[in-house]
Amino acid sequence: MVKKYFVIIFISITALFSYLAYKPYDVVIAGPVITDQIYFEEELKEYSSKNGIKIKYLSMPDIETYLIQNPNHKIDIAIIPNPQGVTNLGERSIVLPIEELISKDKIKSSFSNHLINVTTSSDTEINYGVFFRLFPNSLIWYDVEKYQKLGSPEFESYIDLLEFTKQNSSGNNELWCLDMESGGSTGWVATNWLEDLIIHHYGPEIYDKWYSQVLKPSSKEVIFSFMDIGRLVYPENYVFGGYKRIVRKEFRNNFLNLTNKDLSCVFSWSGHYSSYYFPNNSEFGKDYDFMKFPSIKNKNALIGIGDILVATNKKETTIDVINFLINDNFGKTWMSKYDATYLPANINNLNKIENQMTYKEQLLVRSSLQEDLFRYDASELMERKIGSDALWKALKNYIDLGPERAYKEILDIIEELESKY
Repeated sequence: MVKKYFVIIFISITALFSYLAYKPYDVVIAGPVITDQIYFEEELKEYSSKNGIKIKYLSMPDIETYLIQNPNHKIDIAIIPNPQGVTNLGERSIVLPIEELISKDKIKSSFSNHLINVTTSSDTEINYGVFFRLFPNSLIWYDVEKYQKLGSPEFESYIDLLEFTKQNSSGNNELWCLDMESGGSTGWVATNWLEDLIIHHYGPEIYDKWYSQVLKPSSKEVIFSFMDIGRLVYPENYVFGGYKRIVRKEFRNNFLNLTNKDLSCVFSWSGHYSSYYFPNNSEFGKDYDFMKFPSIKNKNALIGIGDILVATNKKETTIDVINFLINDNFGKTWMSKYDATYLPANINNLNKIENQMTYKEQLLVRSSLQEDLFRYDASELMERKIGSDALWKALKNYIDLGPERAYKEILDIIEELESKY
């Protein structure tokens, strides 16, 4: 009997202490799976212990849709992976104007004009988010050993790249790996090429008119940029497997082929995402590296992507945490990790980055932000029926035409693309 009462008392006391110890999370953050999420969560735990605010991070595949379909959600802050998602949520009154939580002066002093503009709705003229992280796209990756054998060339322009390719490519010695097949999304890789050519050749003003769909596909800047892609992909012996291979072989192949010593290709034109697909036994700086896409007129221009913080309420704890996430010193522990990939969008965040690759990316991003020459991926800013459909198809079809047909049929492709506007 005594034993029975002891068990009841023990269970009761345990339940009571569990109840008293339990405290719901003060702030719930939700967003995509982050590559080095464990470091992000460490940063949140440090803040929690110092400030007595319990924070939880939930990763989910499509946070934008979740917030729309679940009006009774318990999420306080969300990380949205594209600007259109931010303005969509803001226009639906699902997230708040960001200046209700972060001062306008802080936003203006921490972020470039472009980053502020793309999270501002053209309908309401209200800004609904602030950028959290950025990643560069305008990169030329290369195999270090093969590159050194070519004399470690430096390029000042795309013309330099083409001329060097012409002089150093031959049968069985193609210098470029440019596979871009990606299932139903085939073409998105080539949108990065088009974006690089437009901003580096014609500047940010033309780029802004293009992504906002003021500049039509039939403009000379867009047509000439299509043709400039052809100048790299069409000539015989420039690209591994020839132009017909490009739209038929998966883009992930490029990074295995670059580091394959039995293959000749040295270069691949792609973004930060490439770093996820190099062989596990290869090392940045030793086996592979990158250079920025070259330009004379717009030397520090850079195309990239990133993710954005939004808030669904303005509780005191929500305000505290979202300001912490954009603080000039946020990520100090995260960035000290040798393999961390966190690259802050806040231009005043100058914490030391230990990861050599991320540090090199940061130098490029910071230079572009300082001159307001960082531009978000245009295909993500356009209407989705264009940027995530018609433009992909146009580039895929153009590359697949080949040199003889492209000159004659490019206007047909452009006309079809323009019909979607």
